[in-house]
Amino acid sequence: MFRWRNYQRSLSKQEENDVLKRGNMERLGLCLTGGGARGAYQAGALKALEELGYLDKVYAISGTSIGSVNASLLASRSVDEIKELWLNYPASDFNKDTSIFKTIRERKMDIVNQGVYEINALEKLLEENIDIQKLKKHKVYVTLSPAGMENEGVMGLLKSSFKHYIKNESQVIYSPLHEQNDEDINKQILASCSIPFVFPSVKMEGQQVFDGGLYDNAPVKPLIDAGCDSIIVIHLLRMYFINKHKYPGINFYEIKHWRSLGGVLNFDGNQAEKRFNLGYDDTIKFFKENPIK
Repeated sequence: MFRWRNYQRSLSKQEENDVLKRGNMERLGLCLTGGGARGAYQAGALKALEELGYLDKVYAISGTSIGSVNASLLASRSVDEIKELWLNYPASDFNKDTSIFKTIRERKMDIVNQGVYEINALEKLLEENIDIQKLKKHKVYVTLSPAGMENEGVMGLLKSSFKHYIKNESQVIYSPLHEQNDEDINKQILASCSIPFVFPSVKMEGQQVFDGGLYDNAPVKPLIDAGCDSIIVIHLLRMYFINKHKYPGINFYEIKHWRSLGGVLNFDGNQAEKRFNLGYDDTIKFFKENPIK
């Protein structure tokens, strides 16, 4: 049975005692946002963080969508191995002569459940590269967007989005992967990447679950709840900003690209290498000007 709703909202008693002994939290969090194929940029940023000595100081990691994949890989593999996975990820599924509009016409209202593209390549990558036991030794949170019962389709998605954005009733789930059953972990990572209408929804506990970016593309909240007072955010969408007024006392270090990263479904290896290099260069430059104190 899934324990995806059982996420940490506050410090444990032991953690509170640790904080009191130190006088402040002094915990570094790492937030990896969503952005599809642009995730190679985050791999480059991770390499820079490793060389700068910050990566070893990270206490907890959170991720949305492709950021959840990178976060989980980071808890399982070396940064160099993550780079190789990005450079060799199969792009063929997205380069077919697929008529999106034809697919939509054929699948009609069921498009929200079936999507336009399959997500098999990512599922295989997770099965082959996520080391569950290594991952569970780290604090890793992934963002999920439940959107109605599994048979509600588009209407469930619309109703859930209405509650979240119009009625301000948060629908987002921050799942602690390190607390999940082994067999549920990859499924939750996959769900965090299931962009509505693009990929099939993932079924969990009778609900249809979608890309975490639907409700929160920069999940800093679980890191703050885990006791982090400094958070590195690696963005993949240039216009997305953290509302820092919501989190007084938290130091944010936001890495953003100032050159185009290309399409979110362009998984071409050459493009991935360009993104990797941009992520590395941008991160080195940022922390040269804004070192963590």
